[in-house]
Amino acid sequence: MIKKSIFLLFVLVSFTGFSQFINKGDVKISSGTTVYINGVDFINDNGTSHTWDNDGQIIFKGDNFTNNGTMSDTATGSTEFSGANEQNIKGTSIANFNDLIINNANNSVIQYEKDIKAKTLVVNDGAKDFDFKVNTDLPLTVANDITLNGDLRLIGGAQLVQTHTGASSVSGAKYIWQDQQGTSNQYYYNYWSAPVNQSGTWKMGYLKDGATGNNELKSTYPTVNIAVNTNATSDIDNAGGSHPVTLNAYWVFAFKNGDDGSYTGWYDNHIEHTGTVLPGEGYTMKGPGVDKDLVAANGNATTEYESWTFSGTPNDGEYTLTIGADKDYVIGNPYPSALDADKFIEDNISSANGGNNANDIFNGTLYYWEHTGGNDHFGAHYQGGYATYTLTGGVAATAWNGTATVGTKEPQQFIPVGQGFLVWAESGQGGTIQFNNAQRAFELEGANSVFMRPASLTNIRLGFDTPQNYHRQLLLGVRPNTTNQIDAGWDGPNFDDDFPGADVSFSIANRDFIIQAVPQIDENSRFPLHVKVNQDGWVSFKVDVIENLPAQITNVYIEDTQNQISHPITQTDNYEVFLQSGDYSDRFVLTFTPTNVTNVEETILSNVTAYYDNEEKDLVVLNTKQQEINSIKLYALTGQEILSYNKKISKSKILIPANISTGVYLVRIASVDNKIFTKKLMIE
Repeated sequence: MIKKSIFLLFVLVSFTGFSQFINKGDVKISSGTTVYINGVDFINDNGTSHTWDNDGQIIFKGDNFTNNGTMSDTATGSTEFSGANEQNIKGTSIANFNDLIINNANNSVIQYEKDIKAKTLVVNDGAKDFDFKVNTDLPLTVANDITLNGDLRLIGGAQLVQTHTGASSVSGAKYIWQDQQGTSNQYYYNYWSAPVNQSGTWKMGYLKDGATGNNELKSTYPTVNIAVNTNATSDIDNAGGSHPVTLNAYWVFAFKNGDDGSYTGWYDNHIEHTGTVLPGEGYTMKGPGVDKDLVAANGNATTEYESWTFSGTPNDGEYTLTIGADKDYVIGNPYPSALDADKFIEDNISSANGGNNANDIFNGTLYYWEHTGGNDHFGAHYQGGYATYTLTGGVAATAWNGTATVGTKEPQQFIPVGQGFLVWAESGQGGTIQFNNAQRAFELEGANSVFMRPASLTNIRLGFDTPQNYHRQLLLGVRPNTTNQIDAGWDGPNFDDDFPGADVSFSIANRDFIIQAVPQIDENSRFPLHVKVNQDGWVSFKVDVIENLPAQITNVYIEDTQNQISHPITQTDNYEVFLQSGDYSDRFVLTFTPTNVTNVEETILSNVTAYYDNEEKDLVVLNTKQQEINSIKLYALTGQEILSYNKKISKSKILIPANISTGVYLVRIASVDNKIFTKKLMIE
């Protein structure tokens, strides 16, 4: 045991005859010194007040290298793992190396339970198929060069992060192997982007089926089988079969700088299994129709095939793609680590909008396709939609055409490995999309990838339900350095245009947005909404989520300018209105102060109801507590006032003659103390 001392080692030293070499103090290995740690385990247990500092060369031949203390992150030496047995890099603290050399000729070296950070990494080829393995959910961070003379296995959620600037610093003929999961259903699309390349590009025909992989033999990760179908409606059947599973090549499309909203852009890039994509380009792929045990049939929206494995040269450094004005591009995270969506957006929007670029390369919105239902390959039957993300935040997809009315995934700040998405360069935008290592991060999927924004930021998530019970969510966020006009990177345009029933958007400069960011809100703020309806029916507004309202704002309202009503909305109290097919561009407003005819906040009037007596042709109001009523009004759903009764009355049953035609109406009853009762009346 070495305890609380400084060793200046200038000669060749070999530690033998001990089971463990334990350091409890400061150790300095000077430049020009070689230290062999041979036949023993090394444990750095020096806490936080001492440092293990290697400026020389360590050749470690023991089984376990454990760091429970402090290793210098400014050391300039090298550490080589070249034992005869399997070697583990373990410990409770981050292991810092300058030059890390994996050189075990007989067995694997395993990053076992904590982060490793190195300036450079060399993996040499040995007898094992996987020479260096990183255990699941661990980060391996390399600042500069990686030389892959041997294979590097990233198990489960393990990620590789490189942090240098400039072009790729990866060399060597061997590969990394990394896992990802996707939909299992053969009718559902995922948008993908490969974290690796082979000779500079990627194609679906390189993908491995990792369901039978054992992290020891590369042969247990066979390349997927390919079904080449000229018939777009053809199915595949992997159930009850064997691995590798078969994928349907017909459904592999790219969308490379194509006309905005054009289906032609997909068919111009029908790459199937032989066409290639560059690092940063995305592509579509449908699932195999089974889970890894080959028993899932076609699964459902939440069933995943957990066993795809990418093998290739890790993507690293700077990549660029060119997008033109009024074009769409399916791109994605190009790296074997998470991608920080905020940094990516900032690098591709102008400094005027808070970014790092001279121009807005695209509108700063990321669109993620989520497929939620359907049991065939006909595009008209697809059930799903685009989730939306900007610097303001993320909004889940509205799942059109299906029984699942809303997507299950709300985009967050960190984009997972292999995730593809769509970007849109609008008129006046376009240029070079930039990816770089500064955008990379280690973030696991799930709870750890949820970006918790500072508590001071205001978010209002407005919910809207259509006649078919589809749910649309809009996000209004208060963000510094934004404006009340369109801000690229912050305001997210509505990308859906084939909606059934009805849809709602924020209206900014006569354009439709799912996400709107503003510098501030107060009780006088007003946010126009654009409602589009293509089938008659009831729509409703409510609050999905509110975070951090300013102190002066106590309620949220939907102002219906035609009905002269400001209805308070909460998570449980909605405003429901019957709309005929049409375009309502100036009828509804999100507000924070009621603006109805009484100009006071509405309190619900209880113990009152109303109905229409078809035989007697009377509007009947039941006032069981004999409250004093101030007015009774009936409105057509166009906002036209049909009936007005303005006498004070407190009878328990009030009859008002009203010869009214068939239709749907709104009755509004006000008491003398300004309590309000509203109800829809269906008159047949």
